[in-house]
Amino acid sequence: MAKLKKFIFHYTPTGTGVIDGPAVLQQTEDAINEIGEYADNASDNSEEALNIAKEARETAQTANSTSSNALAEANAASERVATLKQVVDDWDADIQTAVATSKSAVEASTVAINTANSAQTAAQAAQTAAESSEANAQTAANNAAQAVQTAEATQQAAETAQGNAQSALASATTAQTAAENAEAKAKEAAESAYCVRVIDQELSISQTITTADLQPQGNIKIGDTVVGVDGRMFTIASMSEDGAQAVLSNTFVDLTPNVSYSFSQTLTEAQQATARNNIGFTTGIDNYLIPILEELILEYGGTQQEIDDIKNSETSGS
Repeated sequence: MAKLKKFIFHYTPTGTGVIDGPAVLQQTEDAINEIGEYADNASDNSEEALNIAKEARETAQTANSTSSNALAEANAASERVATLKQVVDDWDADIQTAVATSKSAVEASTVAINTANSAQTAAQAAQTAAESSEANAQTAANNAAQAVQTAEATQQAAETAQGNAQSALASATTAQTAAENAEAKAKEAAESAYCVRVIDQELSISQTITTADLQPQGNIKIGDTVVGVDGRMFTIASMSEDGAQAVLSNTFVDLTPNVSYSFSQTLTEAQQATARNNIGFTTGIDNYLIPILEELILEYGGTQQEIDDIKNSETSGS
């Protein structure tokens, strides 16, 4: 649990032990402004952590989309290679048939020459045709071999592209996991941030209070600060299992301004109440602390309607 910042405030009198009205107002405003600045800095830090988490998640989603596109292109290339290989296999059968036909033509022309010299011209013509067919068959075989090499190179390129796509997908998955972890940490930090709450009653050491009386409501937890109408500031030391009751700390900070004199004095409860009214303590809470709490509620997901409902319920209850 983070250590609660302690505010120790006293009015500073003149050398003669007295203090005038303007000095009281100035010192009171300085103390309240310091509390407001502390709360505002805590809110800015939480908002910055949430923005960083959102940017990390958007980067991971972009990387994931890019890797998916690369994988689709690799699969398409692999299918084209398979189709090309089937075409090459079909060409190979035709080539073998052409070679066999050429050999048969050569053999037939040889037989024709040996059988009859009168058929020599026709046999030579047939031989020429056979040689031409063999040359064409060889050209087709060469082209087929080149096509096979091209297909193998294409397949290798496709396999390389697929490997790169899988690596990109793994990197994108890792980035997305990191972004989700960062977002979870940011939300956890926002939920665990301690809140300053007020209650319309006087408070005492280790007092048990009803959490429904606290303002603002929502995410009430151990460690939150509670300020009563008597100016005493406590922290919540423990809570019941259902969260309906809370026990205050055994120490407190008295936000009610005190004036130090050279001689001891004892004020009654009525005199203390009069002193608080004279310096406008309750008005200071309404004019300074309540607006700060409303701003924090809006920044952590609350709505203006919820704030208005709280104010209306408080007015009707009083």
